[in-house]
Amino acid sequence: MPDRDQSLPRGTLLLVATRFLLYLGVQAAYFIGIIGTLTYEVGASTWVLAGAVGFFNLFIILGNTAGGTLLDVYGPRVHSAVAIVAAVVTSLVFQVVPLTVANVLITSMAFGFATGMGFMYLSAYPAYLTDDADALKRVNALLSVVSNAAVVVGPAVGGAIATVLPAQRVFLAAAVFAVAAFVPAALLVERVLRIRAAHVRLRALTPDAAGAEGQAAPGSRPTSADSVRTVFAAPSLALLLGVGVLAYAGYGAFDPLESLFYRDVLHVDISWMGWLSSAAGVGSVAGALLALRVPRRYVNVLTLILLIALQGVGCLLYVGTPEVVCAFAGQMLLGCAFGMVTPLQNTLVQMHAPLEVLGRVNSVMNAGFSGAGALPLFAAPGLAEVFGVQRVLIGASLVVLVVPLGYVALRRRTVVALVAEERRRGEVGAG
Repeated sequence: MPDRDQSLPRGTLLLVATRFLLYLGVQAAYFIGIIGTLTYEVGASTWVLAGAVGFFNLFIILGNTAGGTLLDVYGPRVHSAVAIVAAVVTSLVFQVVPLTVANVLITSMAFGFATGMGFMYLSAYPAYLTDDADALKRVNALLSVVSNAAVVVGPAVGGAIATVLPAQRVFLAAAVFAVAAFVPAALLVERVLRIRAAHVRLRALTPDAAGAEGQAAPGSRPTSADSVRTVFAAPSLALLLGVGVLAYAGYGAFDPLESLFYRDVLHVDISWMGWLSSAAGVGSVAGALLALRVPRRYVNVLTLILLIALQGVGCLLYVGTPEVVCAFAGQMLLGCAFGMVTPLQNTLVQMHAPLEVLGRVNSVMNAGFSGAGALPLFAAPGLAEVFGVQRVLIGASLVVLVVPLGYVALRRRTVVALVAEERRRGEVGAG
């Protein structure tokens, strides 16, 4: 049965514009500006590339944690101001530092911190607009559509800049887009979120605000430890975190080796880093649009797990041959699966986590995913020297494919119970 009310909550378009502009800058700058600069202009080794990706992910985690705390404790106004200023400043720093390995690593860490702070627009802000499950699904799917559109446009912008200017100049685009994001963010905070955010903070500090399992004690301010307990107290969140951590570990080998795969296996120049990333973005837009049509009864952990396995299939097609055509098709399929995973994952988290700790709950989830992705970074260069870049990437792809399916087999009863619970919620909501 189709949803009866397909309207979007007030403020959705402003949130979408803010997320798109900030993420457009990240996508234009990260892969070409950091990895491309180290690979093509500095001539860094695989160990340096692994370190760059590892530090970048670490500081995304730290920025995400800081952003979640700012949002939960001080509200959207303070969070937006700090996040956008950080994005602008860290992008401009790249224009004045000399191109050395140390400088690129240090500035990329700062950029990663700013990027992590901005993730709250995708993972937490929708719950400030509505608590209706159907509306949340639509908001999250729309956010994924524009996020993945940024994956298409951003690398293309970066690739175009890198064809005529040094790679570090792509960060100028990131700064411009971040400045532009200030306008919709300010309108969103002042015209839509101010009253609701104040109510959430008041509720978090009042004696009757909590007391449920995994939440803060009555009369106290929720802490990061409460957020961790919330994740592990909710079976759906714990399951999602578990399978995500295991699967994301497979992706960890990609970042330090992907640019080498382009250069040494596909034999393409630096601009193809942008074009192939854009192909993944096209697929992600298609996947996010498909997520808009997912019936309520399929918004559950089993759907997410199967889509993560589909990402593994896309990874195999992407890196399994030395042909650019196959890599292009693999990026499209991988992007499509990813485009469906993100809104479904965010919707489930927003449904199960209390709003007053949602920012920090998302920090816990993202820290788990990013941390798992960073684990193989230190092994990937050594494995590549022994087995070759392409074979390591194929092995990592198999991890992404097999781990989710194995998780379902081992935790079948838990998965079935959670799916039944989600379907009951859908029937109640539809009634």
